[in-house]
Amino acid sequence: MLQGLLFFFLGLAGSAGPGHYGFRVLAYRHHLDRHYPFAAGSENGGWRYSWWTMRFGFIPLKDGAMNVFAGNAGVMGWIALIGVIGSGICIAAKAGG
Repeated sequence: MLQGLLFFFLGLAGSAGPGHYGFRVLAYRHHLDRHYPFAAGSENGGWRYSWWTMRFGFIPLKDGAMNVFAGNAGVMGWIALIGVIGSGICIAAKAGG
């Protein structure tokens, strides 16, 4: 059972992680092209920008393309995070006993 859960969570992280990264790149590029202001610390498009998309900070911009790019990045980011945390818990449980 635990091994099945581990593969499930690894599958979540392995499929949603690249999706999050790809849509984050598209959202960042669109953000730059439209000259929207960045949240503090997210100007370089790194982890802070990922967190900004996952908290749906783009909604006040009211831009349809940004909603698609950053919205998908945000949702896939949450799915990937659940997959990483679940994988870690399964690995720890398997190692513990």
